[in-house]
Amino acid sequence: MRLPVKLMISGAVFMLVSIVCLLGVWGRVAALGELSEYLGMTDDFQHRLVELSWCRDRQEADRQLTELQHVFETMNGKPNLLKEIGGRYGGQGKVIQGELAVLKAAGLGVNRLQDAEKIREISDQMGELAGLAVARMLEIRSIAWRYAIVWIVIGVLLLVANGVFYWIDIHNRLKQLSLQLAKTGDEKAVYQPLNDISEVEPALKRYMESSGQRVQGHEFFLAEMSHEIRTPLNGVIGFLSNLGATTLNSQQKQYVRIIESSARSLLHVINEVLDYSKINGGKMELEDVAFDLRSLAEDRIAMAAQLGKSKGLRCSLLFPGHDPVIVRGDPNRLRQVLDNLLSNAVKFTERGEVCLEIQLGDTGGEQLVVDFAVKDSGVGIPASKLPDLFQPFKQADSSVSRKYGGTGLGLSISSSLVGLMGGKLEVWSRQGEGSRFYFMLEMAKANAAEQVRLPGSFRIALPRNELKKHCALLVDDTQTNLFLLETVCQSIGLPYRTAVNGAEAVELSMKQKFDVIFMDIQMPVMDGYTAIREIRKLPTSTMTAIIALTASAFQEDVERALAAGATGFIAKPFERNQLLMCIADALVIEPVREAIDETDTQESQDEATIRQMHNFMREQYQISLGEIKMTLAQTVADWRPLLDNLRIYAKKGNGTDTRAILHRLKGQLSSIGLPEQSEQAAMLMECLEGDKVPEQALNGIEELIRDLGRIFRQLEQDVTVVK
Repeated sequence: MRLPVKLMISGAVFMLVSIVCLLGVWGRVAALGELSEYLGMTDDFQHRLVELSWCRDRQEADRQLTELQHVFETMNGKPNLLKEIGGRYGGQGKVIQGELAVLKAAGLGVNRLQDAEKIREISDQMGELAGLAVARMLEIRSIAWRYAIVWIVIGVLLLVANGVFYWIDIHNRLKQLSLQLAKTGDEKAVYQPLNDISEVEPALKRYMESSGQRVQGHEFFLAEMSHEIRTPLNGVIGFLSNLGATTLNSQQKQYVRIIESSARSLLHVINEVLDYSKINGGKMELEDVAFDLRSLAEDRIAMAAQLGKSKGLRCSLLFPGHDPVIVRGDPNRLRQVLDNLLSNAVKFTERGEVCLEIQLGDTGGEQLVVDFAVKDSGVGIPASKLPDLFQPFKQADSSVSRKYGGTGLGLSISSSLVGLMGGKLEVWSRQGEGSRFYFMLEMAKANAAEQVRLPGSFRIALPRNELKKHCALLVDDTQTNLFLLETVCQSIGLPYRTAVNGAEAVELSMKQKFDVIFMDIQMPVMDGYTAIREIRKLPTSTMTAIIALTASAFQEDVERALAAGATGFIAKPFERNQLLMCIADALVIEPVREAIDETDTQESQDEATIRQMHNFMREQYQISLGEIKMTLAQTVADWRPLLDNLRIYAKKGNGTDTRAILHRLKGQLSSIGLPEQSEQAAMLMECLEGDKVPEQALNGIEELIRDLGRIFRQLEQDVTVVK
């Protein structure tokens, strides 16, 4: 039985005993009042008897005797008094009443001895009744004291029982706490039970120290994991960027996009785990810079539109007005939240639309109330899954991760980020109707001159003539990353030297003055922190910009590098543009931004169609990508002559054979994920007039053949066609 229940039972028993004792004492107090009143009347009666015995006037004696009878009748009129004193009172009362009646009838004579004797007898009898009343009063007081003693004893016993209950409960809690500390502590630690409350504080201190060590170990593991994974990713993404800048054919560009997308997906998973760790550890810090909210929203919906292009989704932005909206906040974290919500909306919506809606509310002061909402017409979420939707590693369905992928951290991180920004992420959803994720933020207004430049679709270029005047030192123990830095410097014309550890970097800095140094942090022989401190001691390094490079993602590493003497910090993997901007800032060179053609960064309509076919066949037939490509290769081989025959029959006006081929295409096109072309074939069949092929139908057939031919050529670049 739990402690609160025991205390409730104990309290109920004490209240019941208190009521019984109170009622008992209350009844005895009432009886004491009756008896006290009776004793007063007895004294009055005896006083009147004394006056009567000394009375010598017959009339006065009669009057006094009448009053005595009246007083005695008043005494006899109290039933509770008779009950308290008992039966003896009734007998004595009748005798006194009879004696008074005799005196009244005979009349009192002057100096009559017998009358004085009668009065004396009555007085003695009244004295006996008074004695009975006094004895009863003492008895009642004794009973009242017994009730009080019983109440006190039971109260003390219950108090002792409650103390025992508390002691047992505390002992059990100490035992449970001991077990929990033993389970959550060091596995090699010996279980030590806590026997006293005074032992709790030292035990908790030991636990906090052990917990702190585990947290430090956890952070160390994450830092090492980040370094070991981000370091090779830096080489992959960096060289993909270099490869993309070379002359490639369409198939090679597609391969580069696929590899880069896979690398960035892996980086996204790593960043999610690290963000989750930072949020849980209370180490997530937000920026406070000015930026254009409208521009950020337009970029995000453009990204969503690109993701939903293969599905034919309509992605729209509802944002009142047309002027820039400059606010202060963390644009990167807000972008992260919106990207997660929009990508989820596109992922779980097969047809219909995805909408980003932003409403502004002016408070009249320096604050702006901004309502964000991401709506979709997708599959929706069951009501039973909504309460756990923002929990880490939770997804609405266990099949979601198998079908769509993902760690289950995105919504949890987004919810935490919105909370850090002062809002609350909420959701409305109905299965089969879609979902709506929404939150509200209060953002400070800012001036256009204060806003930072958000990354866009541009390529950074630096003037070679300016770069030739400077020299850089590249320091990294990983040959891949060092080679990547070399290729960037070679491509922009920046002279450089290399070192593979901090000791070599210090030695080179003693021999030569460098304008910018890119220093890796985790290296053998001498780490980057020590190398930076040693270089800063040199008189020639006062004007040298030192950029720390590390695959760690923790703010402590940034602060430690800056404290050592670094002037900047780049986390791996870094973008080529990011590295060039860092060089421009370090060497005080004005960069040139060149717009990137969208065809270089976005997939074509035919490439999107091929990807749509792959996705359709994977979900429809549950087959691998290799099997899909083999099937499509055979389809291309079979349909080449079929399309040639369709053109020939249509030009000859052979409506029967033309309809037969269109009918065959209608079914087969839908089976490989080309619903639009299948509908086009069905519409052309309806345009045929008997055995004739009208001019309108002939033009439509030529257009269909051109579309399919273009798709086939794209497939031929992706698969090997067996002829």
